[in-house]
Amino acid sequence: MKKIILLLILAVFITGCNKEIENTAKKLLPSAISKEEKIEVTSPTAQNEIINESEEKPIGIIEQEPIIEKTNWPTFHGNTARTGYSHSKSPSTPNSLWKYTVSGFTGKEIDSLDANWPIIDDNKVFLAISKIFAIELKTGKDLWSFGEKTNFYARGLVVGNEKLFATVNDNDNLKSISAGFVYALDKNTGKFLWKYQTEKGISHSLPLFAGSKVFVGDDSGKIYALDSATGSLIWKKQLDAEVIHSSPSFDNNAIFVGTEGSQKSNSLPSYLYALNASDGSELWKFKIDYLTGKLNLVHSTPAILDSVVYFGAENGYFYALSSKDGNLIWKEIIASGSEELVGVSSAAALGYGKIFIGTYEGNFFALNQKDGKVVWEYNFGKSNADSSPVLADNKVYFGVGEGGDGYFYSFNANNGEVIWKEKLGGSSGALAEGILIVQNKLAEEELKPETPVIIAFSDKGSVTK
Repeated sequence: MKKIILLLILAVFITGCNKEIENTAKKLLPSAISKEEKIEVTSPTAQNEIINESEEKPIGIIEQEPIIEKTNWPTFHGNTARTGYSHSKSPSTPNSLWKYTVSGFTGKEIDSLDANWPIIDDNKVFLAISKIFAIELKTGKDLWSFGEKTNFYARGLVVGNEKLFATVNDNDNLKSISAGFVYALDKNTGKFLWKYQTEKGISHSLPLFAGSKVFVGDDSGKIYALDSATGSLIWKKQLDAEVIHSSPSFDNNAIFVGTEGSQKSNSLPSYLYALNASDGSELWKFKIDYLTGKLNLVHSTPAILDSVVYFGAENGYFYALSSKDGNLIWKEIIASGSEELVGVSSAAALGYGKIFIGTYEGNFFALNQKDGKVVWEYNFGKSNADSSPVLADNKVYFGVGEGGDGYFYSFNANNGEVIWKEKLGGSSGALAEGILIVQNKLAEEELKPETPVIIAFSDKGSVTK
């Protein structure tokens, strides 16, 4: 009997100790032993992701901010809304992971390098420098290349539905282009699938993939929508334009694109258009201010965030419009512009409540997203600062071209402090999986065939090819 009583006392004592230990653990590690919690992640795009973690977690492990497992950059400026923002980590130093020199590059492909920004999808980097190249993202090793024997000069690329779509012209000299095409290739093998010929060349407008369609603008002022599976024409629309220089953007089943009207008169105004992506019908158009003695054109690719369209014009204005009806929200002069000197022609990067944009005069701005007021600015001197920035991980990357110092910069997105810079020329980049791919425009400007055309920056070390 005494033994039974002693055992009961011992059991009560142990139970009490366990409860005290558990209570202490709850005080010290409340989130670690909770069976269900919600982590709210606020991204720079002002859209919140709620991640429900319902499975039981081991005591003592406190999770960090969720990591995006896989990131891509499948089109110019990163996504269909052309915001220039990536969820990827980004290089904090100019450490070179690998360098790539295009086989057969002669240094004469000047116009081919002008608008051919690399894209990234499924751990592959795609380049269009006359021919089309696919290389491994993490090693820089060749995968495949594609090109016709003659009259084949690829310029812009986009990935969608396991295909790679490219805009191609019959001449590398922009003034001598007589025909433009859209090619579709298998992205994994480079196998030719189909091509479509536009009415004129495609000198600057880069392709867009959205909703199983491929969209592109040509030098006749038309926008085309093609079936991505077959290349058949779904619709085309003639805009009030001499040329489509701007690249189309997509948001909420609408296509946004700028036009090039009369360069030195108001006989044909320039516009920012919104079209129905399904049938090409006009939703609205916004007329650009005509300023005497300035180029009143829209070369800038529009970027869309939170139902607002942001874009610049060659008259020096930067505009914010409602994407729903085209009403002006605000506009700010950020460049003087003239008939000889363009104002704002690059695409803006959007995030962290700011707009990041460069001007041909050599200034780089961070503007307040709500009213367009300058948050900070950096001056490169008189230069062509019209590349399109890359934004990620509280950093903004931007290249400075002819007339300037020729450096590719990494800035602190909050205050404009220079984190690092590298001599690469007026390049735009692509970012995915923590690797920043940059086209080395010094290969164009210095005409040196041995100069690496593509450089990969990463904090992960280096690769010997």
